[in-house]
Amino acid sequence: MAEKPLHLDLIDTLKDVSVRVDHVRPSHAKGVFVIGSFTPTKEAGQLSTAPHFNSPSTPVVARFSLFTGFPDLPSNDPQAVPHGLAVRFLIGDGVKSDIVCHSTPLFPANTGEGVLAVFKALRDNIVEEYLSTHPEAIPFFTEDRKTPEHWGTQTFYSINAFKFVNAEGKSVFVRYRWVPVAGRHFLTEKELEAKGPNFLFNELPEVFAKGPIIFKLVAQVAEEGDVTGDCMQRWPEDRKLVELGELKLTRVADKQDLPPQKEAISYNVIPGVPGIEPSDDPIIATRGKVYATSGQTRRAAEIEAEA
Repeated sequence: MAEKPLHLDLIDTLKDVSVRVDHVRPSHAKGVFVIGSFTPTKEAGQLSTAPHFNSPSTPVVARFSLFTGFPDLPSNDPQAVPHGLAVRFLIGDGVKSDIVCHSTPLFPANTGEGVLAVFKALRDNIVEEYLSTHPEAIPFFTEDRKTPEHWGTQTFYSINAFKFVNAEGKSVFVRYRWVPVAGRHFLTEKELEAKGPNFLFNELPEVFAKGPIIFKLVAQVAEEGDVTGDCMQRWPEDRKLVELGELKLTRVADKQDLPPQKEAISYNVIPGVPGIEPSDDPIIATRGKVYATSGQTRRAAEIEAEA
């Protein structure tokens, strides 16, 4: 029998770890769509020819999400972190580009095969045994992760590096960060225990009633010798940080803000626009296939359910 393709094996294993339902995302299953806009800085256009870095403003549809593939996971469950923030730039004429980030700069493996091994260890309840032979994954599993006051009081990081190319053909490698303008604020254990199971979602309209959630998009720029093809090799914190623009999120998305099920939003790490290219990180291609295939499966299941 032919060996199952890596991305399909990953999707199946993720569903084994959580729930096996076709219309549910295998990871970051529980989330909320929000509407807003992105305004770039002058520096962004100097680094990349990407259209959303060279336009006055670009509308966005973003999604905040909890970790894991459990669609009913409580906001105050330890498994809910790290959180996710995916941002789609609606450039126009059918052109779009996404940035997918998490509330941690850490990742448990640096190849698709390695990620599959991690999730199989989770599925089979042998994480401690796995970590004994893969100590590089320990920081991801032991990181002290706190729950924010709301979605907009935490920093989100891109796991992978990307190549920016400007109009002169000059290039730099970067990793993204969404930095909250409101600052980083987290709940104490006592405060978290007092919250309802869905507080991050239920309290979001109240958060927006007080004003927009605003993030600065920041690029950490690699220097010569920095590894760009290994998502587990973090760059030193003294690397240059360039502000690329401001993301202003103003409200929870209504049904009319989102496309019909047959065109439902499926975010992807592949940039898809000139001026931004994937690095040589093998995780990018694997994640790209997983996201695309998962999205196709969900759309087919939702269309069949509506038929």
